Amino acid sequence: MFLSEVRITNFRKFGEGTNGEPGLVLVLNNGLNVLIGENDAGKSTVVDAIKFVLLTQSREYSRLEKEDFHNDSSELKIECIFKGFSVNQAKDFLEWITIDSSKQYNLRVFLTAKKDVKGKILIDDVHAGSDSEGQIIHSRARDLLRTVYLKPLRDAENELAAKRNSRLSQILYAHPEFSTGEDHRLVEIIRDANKKIKDYFNEDELSNDEKKILKSINVYLSRFSDNKNFLRSNIEIAAVNLKMILEKIDLLLVTMKSGLGSLNQLYIAAELLLLQIEKTEGINLALIEEIEAHLHPQAQIRVIDYLQELSESNTSPMQILLTTHSVTLVSVIKLNNLIFFTEGKAFSLAEGNTKLHKGDYKFLERFLDSTKANFFFAKGVIIVEGDAENLLLPTLADKLGKSFAKNGVSVVNVGSTALLRYSKIFARQIEPMMQLPVAVVTDCDEAVSRVDKDSGNIITIPDRKSQAIKVDKQLKYSDGNIKAYISHEWTLEFDIACSCLKKELFASILMAKDYINQDKALTEGKEAKEYKKISDYLTAAETRISEWSTYDSFMLASNIVRDVVLKKNISKAVVAQCFSEILKERRSTMEELETIRRDIYLKYLVDAIDYVTGA
Repeated sequence: MFLSEVRITNFRKFGEGTNGEPGLVLVLNNGLNVLIGENDAGKSTVVDAIKFVLLTQSREYSRLEKEDFHNDSSELKIECIFKGFSVNQAKDFLEWITIDSSKQYNLRVFLTAKKDVKGKILIDDVHAGSDSEGQIIHSRARDLLRTVYLKPLRDAENELAAKRNSRLSQILYAHPEFSTGEDHRLVEIIRDANKKIKDYFNEDELSNDEKKILKSINVYLSRFSDNKNFLRSNIEIAAVNLKMILEKIDLLLVTMKSGLGSLNQLYIAAELLLLQIEKTEGINLALIEEIEAHLHPQAQIRVIDYLQELSESNTSPMQILLTTHSVTLVSVIKLNNLIFFTEGKAFSLAEGNTKLHKGDYKFLERFLDSTKANFFFAKGVIIVEGDAENLLLPTLADKLGKSFAKNGVSVVNVGSTALLRYSKIFARQIEPMMQLPVAVVTDCDEAVSRVDKDSGNIITIPDRKSQAIKVDKQLKYSDGNIKAYISHEWTLEFDIACSCLKKELFASILMAKDYINQDKALTEGKEAKEYKKISDYLTAAETRISEWSTYDSFMLASNIVRDVVLKKNISKAVVAQCFSEILKERRSTMEELETIRRDIYLKYLVDAIDYVTGA
C-alpha cells in the first residue's frame, strides 16, 4: 500500500478551491516524490499535513494552532488516500476500506478541525471511510499508518545517543530482530553482565578502593534512610528489560571525531533499517525534509542516488516524500519524481503532466545540470541560448531598476537552440495551468549582411524574411505562461549595434580585443599592454562611429559587429562581459533609461525583463 493522494483544505498556505474543492490536490507515486520550489511555496505544509493525519513512528507531539487555519477560515480538512493494498494489508482496514470501479482497494483517512470565534480549536478524532463523516479509526490501525519522519535541522548526534525514548531505541525495538521481546538474547547478555558487575563491586574481602565504592554509597544511603524506607543501591549496565537496554545503546561512527555531515548520513542509514523491511502490514512511508542538511554536493548525490534505487526496488519497496532546496539534488533526480510548488499550487513534472515528449525527458536527464535546475526555485525564468544573453540580461535589468536577484528571477543558459526542451517543463498538458512567468529570449537568425570573400567588404542581404521568421518563432516557443521574445532584426549583438547603446557595444568590442590580445601575449611569454580606462574605449568608439556617419543603420551596425558576428574573431561572451562592465560603470539619467525602454531594437529584451519581474 502507498499514499496515493493528499487533499488539503484551508490548512496554512492552501485555502479552498472552486466549488468547494480542496485548495491542494497532490497526487503521489508509490516510489520517490521530491517536492521542490522556492521558500514558503508549501512544501513543508504538505509534510506537516501528512504528519497530523498519520502521525510518526517517533511519536512526536504536535498540535494544531490557530495560525494553521488558512487566512480567516474557521474549518480545515486534511485527507490522505491510500491505494495498492495487498490482501494482507487490507484486512487491517476492512471497516473503512472501499473498492473502486477497477476493483482496487482504497482507504480515505481524514482529519477535520474547527476554530470558534474566540480562536479555540476543536479537533475531531481522525476518521476514515468514503463518506463525509466516516468512522473513527482505532489506535491499532493508526499505528500501521505511522510514518518515518526526518526533521529539516537534524541533531543526529543527540538522536542516536543513549537516552530515554531515544530514536535509536525506537528503531531497534520496532525491528523484527527484537520481536522476541524479553526472550531476546541481548536480555540474557545484559543479565549476565549485570551479575558480573554486581559480583565485582560486592567482593568485600578485597581491599582495592574501587571495591569499596558501592559499600560506601550504601553506608551513606543507610544514614539518609528512615526505618520504614531503607535505601540501598546496586551498580549495573541497565535494567534487565529489553526497551531499557536498547535505550542505553549509542550508535557511533568508527572514527575519532565525526562532523555533522557524516552523522547525518549515519542517522539516515539508521532510519532506513525500518524502511527497508518488507512489510506485510501497514505503510512503508518516509517523510524527509531538506535531506541535503549538512551534506556537501557529492554526499548529497550519493544519498539521493541510493534512495532512488531503494524506491524503485522490487524486493523492499518503500515510498519516500522529501523536500529540498538543493539544485545539486534536483539536477540528478528524474523529472518523473519531481513535484514543483509555485503560486500556491503543486505541479507534477511526470510524463503526461507536461508537454515534454518522452525523448525530452531522456535529454533532460542528460543535460539538466545544477546550473539550470535553479529555475525550479525562481519567481520568474528567462531561458536563453548563449553566454552573451546570460551575462548581459541581469546587468540590463539592474540598469532598468528590475534586479533579477530582488525579483527572484533565474536566467537559464541552455547553451544551444534546445530552448523548447527546457521551456516545455513549464507547459502543462493537464489542469491546473502554470502562471509562473517564463520568457524565451532568442535571435531572429535572419542574416542582415555578410562579408564578401573576394573584396572583404560588407554586403547587405536583400529580400530578407525576418518578420515571417519572427511570427514562426513566436508560435513555436509561446505557450500560455511561456512567452517568446525575439530579436528585431538578427542577433543580440547586431540589434544592440542598431540601438541607442551602439557606442557602448562598440567600446566593449574594442575592450574585448585588448583583453584577448593581452591573454595571447601572456600565453606567449610576451609583455602585455596595460588596459585602458573605460572612458578611453568609449571615446575611441564614438570617434570610429562618427567616421561611418554616412552609412545607413544596417551598414553601420554591420561594421560595429564585424569581428563578433560576421568574421567571428572575438568571443561573444567576452564582449558581453565587457559590455556589462561598461553599463554598470556608466550612470544613466532618467531620460537615457527612457530612451532605452523606447528603443525598438532593445524592446524584446526590455519586454522579457518586464514580464519575468512581474511588470
